[in-house]
Amino acid sequence: MNDYLSISWKEKEKIRHEINTNYKKYSGLRIIAHVSVGFDNKYYIYYVENKGFDEYIFIAKVPDLD
Repeated sequence: MNDYLSISWKEKEKIRHEINTNYKKYSGLRIIAHVSVGFDNKYYIYYVENKGFDEYIFIAKVPDLD
């Protein structure tokens, strides 16, 4: 699947693992807004299109300003 967001494979796998671990929370949602700590120790909101368990298209990464 093609991603719209250009981030490292390592970062994608980290977020994919987190979403898979919490998939019950995201099941049935078309777009996922997942908050996570990046490798720079800052919080980000990752917007991901949900195509089913472990099938995600990364759309955007936005700093979480809260």
